[in-house]
Amino acid sequence: MKTRRELIESFENYSDIRNEMFSAEEIARLDASAEAEIQAIKSLQESISAAVAQYMATEKIGFNELTRRLEVSTRITSKLVRGNANLSMGTIAHLSALIGKKPRIVFE
Repeated sequence: MKTRRELIESFENYSDIRNEMFSAEEIARLDASAEAEIQAIKSLQESISAAVAQYMATEKIGFNELTRRLEVSTRITSKLVRGNANLSMGTIAHLSALIGKKPRIVFE
């Protein structure tokens, strides 16, 4: 009898593994769940980006000054501004303290 690892290694690609290990209904549920998580992340990223843009406009500061105030790399600042940063709760708290806003997550 093959071990789980051997079974997985016998497939050519992830799609084959998925189709072998899960039913069509399970795959549909997993895909829907993954899509919901992606949309939730995008919504949070957009909210953070909008708050950062508003802060920059209110303070009349540019990208470099924002980077200095946040005490982060230009790479992280760029991700914040573009709306694709993956932030920890600590970073969100740091950012909210800087911009003077209280973060709030609402489940709708």
